[in-house]
Amino acid sequence: MLVNAGTNWKPWRGLIAVMKGSSNMQKRTQVLIGLASLAATALVAGPALALTAYSPTGHLNVRSGPGFQYPVVTQMEPNVPAGVSGCIANYTWCSVGIKGQTGWASAEYLVTDDRGKLTNLQVSGAQLRIPIVMPENVTEVVTTTTSVGAMVSVSPSVGLVETIAPPPEVLSFVTAQPIQPVLVDGEVMVGATLPAAVPVYPIPASPYVFSYVNGQRVVIEPAARKIVYVVR
Repeated sequence: MLVNAGTNWKPWRGLIAVMKGSSNMQKRTQVLIGLASLAATALVAGPALALTAYSPTGHLNVRSGPGFQYPVVTQMEPNVPAGVSGCIANYTWCSVGIKGQTGWASAEYLVTDDRGKLTNLQVSGAQLRIPIVMPENVTEVVTTTTSVGAMVSVSPSVGLVETIAPPPEVLSFVTAQPIQPVLVDGEVMVGATLPAAVPVYPIPASPYVFSYVNGQRVVIEPAARKIVYVVR
């Protein structure tokens, strides 16, 4: 072994410097791994982004509050997606944005594409990680009565139900009659069936009858009690 006795050379100093550099590199690597793990966790746990949903069975009312007693502010066109910003805690109503307006749509009638499979928002709201939101400044209602029964809605498998085209004199008559609205559990939609407790009224010289349900006047086929037209 060669020893330089004429200098103050200390080879262990270089070794210590190398060891310190290696230690610092390990620490930086551990920090980067930790940050990457946190980012991955945030991506997994975070809410679904840019969720959209649509109505497969017809025009769907968008109301000022999460309930059938609130007035209609606009409608969702059939099969046209709308942005969903959140739902109330039980996922029965969701806040949607449509035509530059924000309102509430019944989640029972909304479907979305979840990784290639259609799913209902009321059924799968939690699995879709839809944020929970609370309604604000909701006071006006179209009726204060209690519900008289449940509407039988159109099955998504049926698809879009075509509406009739009542003559102008029928519409004028229906809109002019001073009748009281009734509240029903279910959205007013062409093809839906009214419960027996909903009163209906004759239309002169017409095979149809009419009623006033959830703030909207509707024309009804009397035998099946199905809505065939919604006056908007």
